[in-house]
Amino acid sequence: MRAKTFEEYRIRAKTAVQYPGWRLDITGPGTAVMTNIMGRRRLLTFRRCRRLRDGPIMRAAKWIVPAVILMGGMVVATGWIIALVMGVRL
Repeated sequence: MRAKTFEEYRIRAKTAVQYPGWRLDITGPGTAVMTNIMGRRRLLTFRRCRRLRDGPIMRAAKWIVPAVILMGGMVVATGWIIALVMGVRL
């Protein structure tokens, strides 16, 4: 038996208010089936979580970090090229 999450309790409470007398069975990560007393069934689908947008600091970090890594690689490559031009054995 799996643990019930807060999201599942929220969905059950919302459907209990909207559809009194119906039983809710969670069938998958984004689906549920409601059954009434007469055996009629309804399939529900819902999104598991809201899409959260990144803040400005995170958006900046997503391009600054790869840029810094690339610049570091370019500095190392430049050092090797300069050493080869000067005649240093690597």
